[in-house]
Amino acid sequence: MDETSSSESAPVTDNSLIEEELQPDVEEVQIPAPPVIPTPIIQTTERIVTPIQPPITQTVERVVTPIQPPVQSGSTLRQRAQGGLSSSANSAKSTFTVLKATTIQHALGHPLAYARVLMQAGYEPLPPYRATNLFGKEALYYPNTFRYLRHIYNVDGFIGLYRGFGCSLLSKVVCWYTTTKIDELLGPVESQTSGNQAKPTWNKCTQKILREVRCQSWGVLLSHPFQVMAIRCMGQFVGREKAYSSINIFQNFQEIYNRQGIGGFFVGLIPRWLIEVSTIVLTNVIIHLLKTNLPIQNDMASVYEYLATFVAQTVTYPLSVVTTVTAMNRSGLQIGMLPRTPIYANWQDAYIHLKKTEQLKRGSSLFNRAVFGNVGVPAPGTPIPNA
Repeated sequence: MDETSSSESAPVTDNSLIEEELQPDVEEVQIPAPPVIPTPIIQTTERIVTPIQPPITQTVERVVTPIQPPVQSGSTLRQRAQGGLSSSANSAKSTFTVLKATTIQHALGHPLAYARVLMQAGYEPLPPYRATNLFGKEALYYPNTFRYLRHIYNVDGFIGLYRGFGCSLLSKVVCWYTTTKIDELLGPVESQTSGNQAKPTWNKCTQKILREVRCQSWGVLLSHPFQVMAIRCMGQFVGREKAYSSINIFQNFQEIYNRQGIGGFFVGLIPRWLIEVSTIVLTNVIIHLLKTNLPIQNDMASVYEYLATFVAQTVTYPLSVVTTVTAMNRSGLQIGMLPRTPIYANWQDAYIHLKKTEQLKRGSSLFNRAVFGNVGVPAPGTPIPNA
């Protein structure tokens, strides 16, 4: 009996244990299940609903937004077109500004240039006078340039002071415009990048000279016919001719072509070209020597340039006289024919003759215009007034 009861009680104990073990498992499974099921559904629906809106909004925006770029590209093209027009307008405005400044400057200086051309041609309407020079020695002097201009004013009036102004201005404008455009075609100048080239080198100076000579040569070539017209128009003051006009260049073209052919448009071209080339070379060389041998100062750059230009113009001035004389020679004007002026074969012949007679410096100064050589000296016995 004891064994049976013990054996029966043992399984009961085991079943209770099993039930106790199973009940927690069932409770653990069933208890968390109810809250877990609704929570994912709510969260899932929220996650589904919430992200649905942004794609729709973004998609609509992305569809609508790309529609605008063609309009923006059109406006961009308009802006670029306007930018191109504005740049060309700025270029035209700068060109107009330069032309206006050149015209004003040339208008102010033309009377002096006009008087100098007549002096270079050897025309002296006013008698010389006797005075002492800086060394206390007596010498003959022509009246200064302003008394010369007063004589022109008394003959032709104020408008007469601007004889040949139109052709002279056109020559300067053509020369400047051609030189500028050739310089643009050659491209930008190479800049020095290495630190050891702080001071200018001879190689850089040579490149600058060659570039300026190339640009200026084209400017001189294309503008020289108008320079010939201007010189001959000014020379008409002596003989009171009216063959050349200050404005009507077609009349001048016809007159030159009928008298001298195509070559008449380029008389005096070589000495004028030599003036420009010599001035460029001398100016750049002198500036280079000053910058390399003297302390480099930005304030002194303009002084160096002024000194170099003054020296170059002084050295090349005789060629300017030859250019004027050659341009008037054989022109049919009284000032360019016998007996006032010899007939020269070419510009070298004119240079040799003017050098022998000491006439290469005439018209070089505004004041104290000394009489050189025997040209212009009064005949013996003629009274000469004192200063």
